[in-house]
Amino acid sequence: MTRFAVRRLLPMLVVPVLAGAQDAPPARAANPFARFFGEWTLKDDRFQQVWDGKTVETITIPRHHTKCAPVNTDRSVLCVVDTPDLAGHILWVFDDARDHVRHLSHFGTARSGVGVGSLDAASNLRLEVRFSDEPAGSYRIYEYRWVSNDEYSMLSRQYDSAGKPTGNWYGGSFVRLRAVQR
Repeated sequence: MTRFAVRRLLPMLVVPVLAGAQDAPPARAANPFARFFGEWTLKDDRFQQVWDGKTVETITIPRHHTKCAPVNTDRSVLCVVDTPDLAGHILWVFDDARDHVRHLSHFGTARSGVGVGSLDAASNLRLEVRFSDEPAGSYRIYEYRWVSNDEYSMLSRQYDSAGKPTGNWYGGSFVRLRAVQR
């Protein structure tokens, strides 16, 4: 076969292969919240909070249990939280078109939260959430930071309607429960 013949055949051989590759569906991305999947509890049952802008309280919350699992899509997670004094849930949905996270939560009888935020490549999550039972116009910035694959910290800071920190915050570290512990 001459060089000329090879040059004429090459497009006929390569173009169908490339066309087939273009028709193949794109690979599905893993659930961006997969790192949160599983069961969690407060590390050492310890939680800290400030409600007056200055006094740090350390409280013990025994038997805190959060279970996070995918719902019926590959871009969301539902976390069900159960403690002796408070129960609720959090739904996070990743919006690929806008590259951000949507937050919806409900705790107790009156604490409904709505927000939006971002998720970085390490699955650290930052959210701005407004709650129905907090002062009008105020909001909270939540930061979930991974310490290891089996531990993350959560800190929630409150801001007033002008965007100024109030000094009120709460947070703790959460550790993964292993199936053998339950």
